[in-house]
Amino acid sequence: MTSQQRPGNHAPDDARNAAGDAHRLDRLDRRVAGALLALFVVLVTLIVFWPGPPAPVGQSTLKDYLSEGQRHGLPSWITFAYIENLANVLMFVPLGLLASLALRRRNFLVVPAAAAASGLIELVQLLLLPSRVASTQDIRVNTIGALLGFLLSLPALRRRRRRRRRFRLGRLGAGESRRRAALAARA
Repeated sequence: MTSQQRPGNHAPDDARNAAGDAHRLDRLDRRVAGALLALFVVLVTLIVFWPGPPAPVGQSTLKDYLSEGQRHGLPSWITFAYIENLANVLMFVPLGLLASLALRRRNFLVVPAAAAASGLIELVQLLLLPSRVASTQDIRVNTIGALLGFLLSLPALRRRRRRRRRFRLGRLGAGESRRRAALAARA
């Protein structure tokens, strides 16, 4: 087997196709992330545009539970408002993570897009849902959640970028991992 026939090496005439093929490497990953993102957006849309506050009985139960817990040693800084803000952060972490993994490039735009979406949510709640409370605090914590999700995606994005670079340089075939390339080189 010549060096041009090995799975990890590309013939010179394949070099012009390598740039286009490199973008196809992670197509399945991006499609899965996009599908999960779509499901997540539907779920969040249902939650944030529900006519009344989510689970009013559950909210009052949580407030009572926190009051009782604070009487028995729970730190006073753990309040209903703290938990509500934490829930808003956690609600947007998957948005930042999945959206940045679903995009091929310009992944950093996920955070401003999430801030804009959060602003739109709060505007709709203010204008069209009188039983909901709109606040700028929700916009801030939702944006923080999207930022955390984006930061969680960075290792996967770096790996994707390295894999594309190796593919373009002809070191790996489209579906090969480092291990497969090393085994092919020894053969």
